Amino acid sequence: MAVLTRDPVDAQAYARALAPLGLEVVAMPVTRTAAAGDPDALVRALGDGTYSAIVIASPRAAHELARAHARVAHTIEPLPVIWAVGPATKRALEIAQLAAHLPDDVRDGGELAVRLATSRDLRGERVLVPRAEDGRTEGLDTLRAAGAIVVDIVAYRTLPAAPDDEALREGCEALVAGTAAVCAVFAPSQVTALAQIMTARGHSLASLAVRFCAIGDTTAASLRAAGIDEVAVAPAPTPEGMAHAVGSVYPPKT
Repeated sequence: MAVLTRDPVDAQAYARALAPLGLEVVAMPVTRTAAAGDPDALVRALGDGTYSAIVIASPRAAHELARAHARVAHTIEPLPVIWAVGPATKRALEIAQLAAHLPDDVRDGGELAVRLATSRDLRGERVLVPRAEDGRTEGLDTLRAAGAIVVDIVAYRTLPAAPDDEALREGCEALVAGTAAVCAVFAPSQVTALAQIMTARGHSLASLAVRFCAIGDTTAASLRAAGIDEVAVAPAPTPEGMAHAVGSVYPPKT
């Protein structure tokens, strides 16, 4: 069994990628997203002048951009080039019919900012960055260091699920009982939430008899900080990349 710290809908693509390994997949949505404290901030930002670029580092940020754009599209000029990272983010933008530029070999928002900053002179240019309230800010610092005027908008919040949420029960039981061979984690915020959920049940992440796989290096670093010494890291932030990481630890080598 593989426990995925995602909601059931998002877990479907990963379940298909893991199917050749013969693993039953259990979705365990350890976090949920909520509206930002100021839900209209992104709408106002889109209407507040022009930008040289928009930086989108997650599918949820893409959804929020699409929703805000739909409200003001008839009153503003066409959007500038959207710089995005990850196939899931690209798909979210395509669904909203928003074209995006995805640089090759970029794994996260920090690397995306570096690629944008080195692509042209950003001095005095306005760059819009919708992000999570608890999102990483290294990319913002990179853009500012390049001279960009960064319009930093908190577009949504990521909140931990309640430890007694029924949607967590099957995954929790599998992790605690040791019937899960693998736990796949997709964000540092999910590591924090999973640790809190396990602590509420009297366990630490390090005490679980399960192999951990991370969608990327930052998530892997969070797992190591939580006491997990060995983490398999997906070579790309995709279902296929995660399947590669899981396949490197399952079935266990004898």
